[in-house]
Amino acid sequence: MASLDASSNITEAEDAARLLSEAINSRDKEEASKCLDRLLDLKLPVCVKISPEVYSQDTIRLRVGVADIMSDAYSPITIMVPVYMTISELKEKINQDYGFHPAVQRWVIGKRLAQEKETLFYYGIRKHDDSAFLFILTARAAHLSREQERKEKEDKRMDGIIENMDVIECPAPCSPVLVARGNDLPHPPLSPKPQPRWSCPECTFLNKPTRPGCEMCSTARPENYKVPDLYQPDEEESRRLQQEELASMQYQQTLLEEQKRNFQELLETDSHSLVENVDELDCAICFCTVMPGEGAVLRECLHSFCRECLKGTVLNCTDAEVSCPFVDQEYSCDYKLQDREIKSLLSQDEYHKFLELRLSIAESCAENSYHCKTADCPGWCIFEDDVNEFTCNNCNETNCLLCKAIHKGMNCKEYQDDLHVRAQNDAAARQTTEMLEQLLKNGEAMECPKCKVIVQKKDGCDWICCMMCKTEICWVTKQARWGPKGAGDTSGGCRCRVNGVLCHPQCQNCH
Repeated sequence: MASLDASSNITEAEDAARLLSEAINSRDKEEASKCLDRLLDLKLPVCVKISPEVYSQDTIRLRVGVADIMSDAYSPITIMVPVYMTISELKEKINQDYGFHPAVQRWVIGKRLAQEKETLFYYGIRKHDDSAFLFILTARAAHLSREQERKEKEDKRMDGIIENMDVIECPAPCSPVLVARGNDLPHPPLSPKPQPRWSCPECTFLNKPTRPGCEMCSTARPENYKVPDLYQPDEEESRRLQQEELASMQYQQTLLEEQKRNFQELLETDSHSLVENVDELDCAICFCTVMPGEGAVLRECLHSFCRECLKGTVLNCTDAEVSCPFVDQEYSCDYKLQDREIKSLLSQDEYHKFLELRLSIAESCAENSYHCKTADCPGWCIFEDDVNEFTCNNCNETNCLLCKAIHKGMNCKEYQDDLHVRAQNDAAARQTTEMLEQLLKNGEAMECPKCKVIVQKKDGCDWICCMMCKTEICWVTKQARWGPKGAGDTSGGCRCRVNGVLCHPQCQNCH
């Protein structure tokens, strides 16, 4: 009888709630007041909701940031929800879709901890791409265990079975038994066999065995975890594995094609003597804007210049190798231009002169070097102490290394006697000798302290360099700038600015 009264009350309450809704919608305050009194008299729980049609937009795309209590990892997800969904309903949706029990979920929306009875609309969630934050507690922090969760579900299932049964008395002396209505006792559904999963070390989410990373926070699968040998992926997982395998094959194919393309570009670039600039640039020497294809990029250091500045650098270089001209307040590049770069910058005549200069510099820097005495012959050699003659490969003339001359048909004594006689009668040779002696006497010239070649200083500072042996010389002291160990050796030479002292009171910066 109690059950019939309860059913009658529920039916009456549903009727009163329906009438209350109609009265409110029709703005009938008197009728609404009567329906409300009927509901109050029935003393049953009542839930009042606004009709979904009131909301301007039904389903929206909600961006959710997910984090857990174990780490600071932040994982974004996107879900489709109606704006009139309550927080309680939202928790249940997350439980069904992602497996997080409502008890471990804490929602923060608009810097407020969301309450279960309120709707998303109440917290300002009203359009696509609005955001919320979901914080996942551990089962221990939520005072919930997997056994409790399983027990709750089992209790609900058994309650449903018992509601559909009647109690009857057994004829024999035994306890009452439960018999299903309709004389058909339902068999309880068998619990599905638990599938193997690996637990994420960061957010504790249970992932399928073949996933390489956590589905929720992307944390890598533990290294010591091994997929069970007898594990059979389900349809969804098999499809994902196929997609991953296809994506991996496509990535490898793309990578291979990119490597081939890069190799072809490298071959094409290497086939050009001079690498042209692809983008617009400012020349590091003249600071002018250089359009694509009008400049050059050096292969060794990748510094870029306009072609005219690079050409001028090569033509004005006095060394056998041309260094990159890039320099600023902190760095000076010492990489060298390649021969093919130099050749592409110069004309044929300019390149020929450059090679002659390089040969001349190499000859002058080499010890025990000797240049063929035939007029305009470029031949030269490096001789040893036990060699007295040099046969030039260019003109086939034999040079005497002792006399430093070609005296065909004469021995050394005959040649030296003949030279002495000719010098006395040669006015041009005598005039040249007298001029050089006067320059030395007046201090307008000096002999190189190393090779004794006469050198002059036209203008500028007191640092000069011998064009023959490349010795750095101090003009005022007439000594080598550095000691016997070369540049930087202050143990000898003029010792300018050692301990802050100039090498000579009249020194005009030979440093």
